[in-house]
Amino acid sequence: MNATGTSVTSAPSLYARLKTVAGLDVHVLHTLLFRGWGVLAGGLSIVLIPLFLSPTQQGFYYTFASVLALQVFFELGLNQVIIQLVSHEAAHLTINDDGTVSGDAARTYRLIGFIRLLRRWYAFAAVLFVVLAGGAGWMFFALKGGDLTVEQWGATWVALVLFTSINLFLSPSLAVIEGTGQVGAVAHLRLLQSMVGYGVMWTLLLLGTGLWAAVAVPAVSALATSLWLRRRSGMFRQPTAAMIQGFEPISWRRDVFPLQWRIAISWTCGYVIFNLFTPIVFARHGAVEAGRLGMALTIFSAITTIGLSWINAKAPNFTMYISRGESEGLNHLFRAVALRSIAATALLCSIVMMVVLLGNHYQVEAVNRIASLDTNLWIACAATVNTTVYAAAVYMRAHREEPMLPVSVVSAAVTLANVALMKNDISMMMLGYAVTSVIVTLPWTFLLYRGYRARHQIFE
Repeated sequence: MNATGTSVTSAPSLYARLKTVAGLDVHVLHTLLFRGWGVLAGGLSIVLIPLFLSPTQQGFYYTFASVLALQVFFELGLNQVIIQLVSHEAAHLTINDDGTVSGDAARTYRLIGFIRLLRRWYAFAAVLFVVLAGGAGWMFFALKGGDLTVEQWGATWVALVLFTSINLFLSPSLAVIEGTGQVGAVAHLRLLQSMVGYGVMWTLLLLGTGLWAAVAVPAVSALATSLWLRRRSGMFRQPTAAMIQGFEPISWRRDVFPLQWRIAISWTCGYVIFNLFTPIVFARHGAVEAGRLGMALTIFSAITTIGLSWINAKAPNFTMYISRGESEGLNHLFRAVALRSIAATALLCSIVMMVVLLGNHYQVEAVNRIASLDTNLWIACAATVNTTVYAAAVYMRAHREEPMLPVSVVSAAVTLANVALMKNDISMMMLGYAVTSVIVTLPWTFLLYRGYRARHQIFE
């Protein structure tokens, strides 16, 4: 009320206006907090790692992470398929506060039966990861890691492989929950476990435990996820005989495999495009240079992850819109979140480049532990382009299709050729990576995206 007694509607607060412009609902906000924390934690780790690990240990630290990324060959892109299939069913169901599912009986059974199928596959994949990836990594470090003895890295590697396999086994359960639209809840879990994990890691670094600090984050993640999922077990109960009778379950061959194998190849190519650089440099230039490049790649990977917070938080909504035939809502939502993702990535890359430039100008010693200025520039360019490509890919994959397969294969092939030709010059190798992203991956993806956009006949 004002002085005359009439009602006055107050103007939105600055916080409310900023929240609207940034598109921050609970799911985006929790995802963004998790990603933002990841950058802060990564930034502090980048400070502590050079202080408490030798240059050789730093090289092992980042190369461990690149080799552990081999889990993509065991997940085979299935988590993305899970989110899409679950979102398609969940668009017509209700997820209750206790985690149980209610609504259409046929869709409820299909969802719960699918979860049971996933558990069997991921149990097998986790065991296979321990045997194959663990063994391959052991052989690689034994042959190429002469700067450290097996006694100095062997036990750490075994622990990392075991905890990573546990997280691999648990990952489909989180994907199912994200697929029901509870992206914010999963992001909140990941934020908490990341905060605890990095806290333990920094403590171990300060205590002088060396490479053992690398085990902290995956170990805490495995424990926290296990405990959190136990409280949400209602969604993962086994279907009863009454539910099974008369309903057709989700078929792996019919519903999963046609999309999964395409995404699997795309993700495998993604490993080649991004995670291959550090092991190649480790083998060719030694652990010290691998550590410098690994640190740069880690920084810009974290930035890309933050930028994609808006897209990832809304990915299940894309599929739900498509399932309900709501084209206008789909396109308006995608345009809003894609622009925010790309702008955030470009801004953060610019900030990092300014910091590196100033560090070089003022000869800050810590900058010597990261890759050269030009190498960082090429990675920053690729990171911004990759955010754009990934956003379009999420939009297209929400249609339960995988159009990115030929793009990924060609980009990976060009990247491999670039690595083979430029392996003796790290900066030129990363320049080739950026050029491939700009002149091959981006325009091809845009052409594919325009075709999907035209399907919905939205004129704005």
